[in-house]
Amino acid sequence: MSSASCPNGHVSADLDWCDTCGAKMGGAPSGGSVSPSPLPASTGVSPLATPTVNCPHCNEVNPADALFCEVCGYDFTTGQAPAPMVATSPVTAQPVESAVGWLVVVEVDQQWYGLKGTLADQSCPAPSSSTVPLSNHTALIGRSSASRGLRPEVALDADTGVSRRHAQFVRDGDILTVVDLSSTNGTYVVSSGAEPDDATLALVPGVPTELHDGDRVYVGAWSRLTVRSRG
Repeated sequence: MSSASCPNGHVSADLDWCDTCGAKMGGAPSGGSVSPSPLPASTGVSPLATPTVNCPHCNEVNPADALFCEVCGYDFTTGQAPAPMVATSPVTAQPVESAVGWLVVVEVDQQWYGLKGTLADQSCPAPSSSTVPLSNHTALIGRSSASRGLRPEVALDADTGVSRRHAQFVRDGDILTVVDLSSTNGTYVVSSGAEPDDATLALVPGVPTELHDGDRVYVGAWSRLTVRSRG
């Protein structure tokens, strides 16, 4: 597998986003050029290193407590491998028959940046808004990676606090839920009319949380996803 150095000096197998710090490959370094610190010769590992495990399916390094592989979606709990991908003919999820239509409004949230801005390697971008229809059974939330074939339906490529496979929306009839996929920085849900604060708790990975019209899902350093019902 080919590799390259990110702007901050880390060697990364991902040619789009650094595996170590999340910086965009080929971008400007954050806070000046940084060289990775050598490991102590006596032990060969950092005393503060986070326990990791290699995915049996794609060999990607994941946190030891991950429920799903961040890259290929392998289920560490059940041992179920992801469905094989057909390079010549990508499979498109079938639309869900439902009387209720759902969409998600993707926005930059200054208040969330005030709480989680340290997760990013850059300052909060200017306010922006886009709309993504949730017409299929599932919709992945994450960051795109051409080298790994990841193209999330809700792509948050600029927010480096977002994992590649961060969370997903799941439609079951008229009901919409969100599930955290063992993301590095967590997924948070705030009911319509409420605001996030330091006491807002992250979702338990792998456990669906039902959403209602106007509820907001917060991920990364500044991303707010407001779900809207069109029933």
